[in-house]
Amino acid sequence: MDHELLLARSITQAQHMVRSLGGCGIRSALMRAPVGLTDRGCAYGVRLRPGTLEQALSCLKSAGITPLAVYHHTQEGYREAAQ
Repeated sequence: MDHELLLARSITQAQHMVRSLGGCGIRSALMRAPVGLTDRGCAYGVRLRPGTLEQALSCLKSAGITPLAVYHHTQEGYREAAQ
């Protein structure tokens, strides 16, 4: 299933992202980052529905939160998206 993934520095930052996005009316889910997307051993990410990336990034910017990286997932796998 297609989705967007915002990588976080820590589980705490990922939780802050989910709360901030919820406050902006954007549904998201906390998840472990897939192996290979980060060199950190225990990374977390926030999963978004397709089509919500721009609104989500704007919401997070207003909250002072910057994701480590942004990925788009399709059947072919993950590819880094422009922030």
